[in-house]
Amino acid sequence: MKILLISQYYPPEVGALATRMSSLAMQLKRKGHDVTVIAEIPNYPSGTVSSKYKYKFIVKEKYEGINVIRTFVCANSRKTNLQRMRFYISFMISSIISGMFLEKFEIVLATSPPLFVGISGYVLSRLMGCRLVLDIRDLWPESAVSLGELKSERLINLAEKLEHFLYSKADKVSIAVPGFRSRLLKKNVKDDKIVDFPNGVDFSLFSPHDSRKAKMKYGFGDKFIVLFSGNHGLAQGLNTILKSAELLLKNREILFVFVGSGVEKDNLIKQRDKIGLNNVIFLPESPHKEMPEIISMADVCIVPLRNLPLFTNAIPSKMFEYMACRKPIISTLIGEGDKLIREAKSGITVQPENEDVIASSVLKLYNDIKLIEELGANGYAFVKHKYSRNNIFNTFDKKLRSLKN
Repeated sequence: MKILLISQYYPPEVGALATRMSSLAMQLKRKGHDVTVIAEIPNYPSGTVSSKYKYKFIVKEKYEGINVIRTFVCANSRKTNLQRMRFYISFMISSIISGMFLEKFEIVLATSPPLFVGISGYVLSRLMGCRLVLDIRDLWPESAVSLGELKSERLINLAEKLEHFLYSKADKVSIAVPGFRSRLLKKNVKDDKIVDFPNGVDFSLFSPHDSRKAKMKYGFGDKFIVLFSGNHGLAQGLNTILKSAELLLKNREILFVFVGSGVEKDNLIKQRDKIGLNNVIFLPESPHKEMPEIISMADVCIVPLRNLPLFTNAIPSKMFEYMACRKPIISTLIGEGDKLIREAKSGITVQPENEDVIASSVLKLYNDIKLIEELGANGYAFVKHKYSRNNIFNTFDKKLRSLKN
């Protein structure tokens, strides 16, 4: 089948969505599909376009064997509503324009957020007379409202109308989290239109590495590493982790390591420096292929989210990667995420945004190496059995092929 993937983010950009869509594109190609990707000119997360792509509206290239069309975007730091809207809408317009000159496809698969990518998918699917699959990684505008990114009642109303319109026009709506199904049903999306497409882990990439060797590479010696990797955004509530680190300042063997980027990173660094946390280190975002080694240097990994009803259905993809590297997890997830950690017996779940219980959980694992090994082994066995990305994709591929009939 000829499949057009539309994703605002795509490698060499980093982050969960870029990684997921790159993996999907390559898996589709391995299954014999003819795949083309439309993505933005690379700039995320820095908001800066490299010299290779600067001043170009469209760049056509092969990336890891996939045909990729990179289109113009108003690259910026995305710190204000106006900057974010310019960022999203500019890609929406440029992706439609670039797609208008392509040959016809049998399926257009557009991934959200941002939901504006859904508009690109809808317009191009109608121009090509083909099926539209809307891939939902997060519920928008609900998430933007909960995090305070979208406050105008008028804009919220318009966004909700757009959301309902796209759900009604899509032939299939794929969801990352099972709990999204009930929420979509309340939005009048038909049950038989919804397809489960959960996050998983690529075991050809993620596996345990030598922890001591990884620590030595990064100059951490014999420190007990507490790792957070991923987006330093509004949702994660990472200021609470800094407060936990402050509570553990007297224990010089414990080191908190933050890997990644995001809109809150500068503020977090300022907070660290103001308090004088010499047990906290921030490292830059790293390519996905380097993450197994980075995770392997950790003794424990943290999966934090703020205490908001929005996150009842949250199951961050990083937790599967932590488990695949046999790392125990301290989680502040609620709802489905909490349930999964407990089912896997792979970590300790605690109250969100509570620095005291997070700090005490770190100490508990620091003092119990046997528990660390047990939780790590449990998590590895769990994801190996239930969340192999290859198995998840095979099921999703069958759903896509059924649209051809």
